Amino acid sequence: MPVVVHVGSTCLADCRALAAHAQEIGAAAIACVGPGFFKPATTADLVAFCREVAAAAPGLPFYYYHIPSRTGVQVAVADLLQQGVDKIPTLAGAKYSHPDLMDYLRCTRLLNGRFDLLFGLDEMLLPALAVGARGAVGTTYNFAAPLYYRLIAAFERGDLETARQEQHRATELIVCLARHDFLPASKALMKMIGLDCGPVRLPLRPLSAEATLKLHDELATIRFFDWRE
Repeated sequence: MPVVVHVGSTCLADCRALAAHAQEIGAAAIACVGPGFFKPATTADLVAFCREVAAAAPGLPFYYYHIPSRTGVQVAVADLLQQGVDKIPTLAGAKYSHPDLMDYLRCTRLLNGRFDLLFGLDEMLLPALAVGARGAVGTTYNFAAPLYYRLIAAFERGDLETARQEQHRATELIVCLARHDFLPASKALMKMIGLDCGPVRLPLRPLSAEATLKLHDELATIRFFDWRE
């Protein structure tokens, strides 16, 4: 199974060490968020940072992980890719976890579709497909992948009504999880379906037994356990 190792950190030296280790153990690729403490002031600064990280694993494709809601790094990815293509030999694309579909569309059109753009907002997969997404990475795919396969298949055959229905189900699932604190609720849901991945780590807190039961009841109300297969 191809494994993409995330090597992002606020410390460049740590990023480089993790990238080198990923190459040593045979990873398929590396990914890295922008530094969120001392943030890059310009696109050129972010390109320089990514170049240093990628250079530590010269044999692996490099993906920029764009998630400004977490990092605060607001650089347009299309600009990053355009400026980085000649400076980062292993630049393969980006994981795009941001609702700016204008920027995302620009990314998909750069250099005749050269880059691999993995979309990262589960609640917006359908509109991302409409502007050219060909792959996605998302939290809820861990426990509802068949739903998203159905969504993609419906979109590809032109059945937009079915695709919208599947996207609506995904949205209801996400809203339900968000009511209970999304990440702890996601861990609890994984355990419900027989894949106990352990608890969340501090500063997050696991759901209480009472909250877990309430989450289960709400998931049953939206018929998650019927349509997730």
